[in-house]
Amino acid sequence: MARKTGKLNKVEKFYIENNPDRKASDIAADLNRTVNCVKKYISEELGRDTESEEKISPVGDLMARREDRGVTIMTPNASQMADETRSSDINLSATHKSSIYIINKNK
Repeated sequence: MARKTGKLNKVEKFYIENNPDRKASDIAADLNRTVNCVKKYISEELGRDTESEEKISPVGDLMARREDRGVTIMTPNASQMADETRSSDINLSATHKSSIYIINKNK
């Protein structure tokens, strides 16, 4: 599901203001907003420190595991975090810009 974009509306601002004990990531999930959007509102408008919150857990911690069967499954949360943390700076030459898969990356 795509995250909402644009400014926060009054209801969302009210929700953020009245949940000071919750983490920004939890509030963002409830409001279907990005964590950065919520953190920005908390730090700029409310003047609270968002750096003291827990650091983002590695994607591997969000995987579902069945140790007895040797299975690991990517959960929706793990997939979303992988997308958010993935580097978008892929340096490709002009000939490879439109390629979906590159067999020999040395060319």
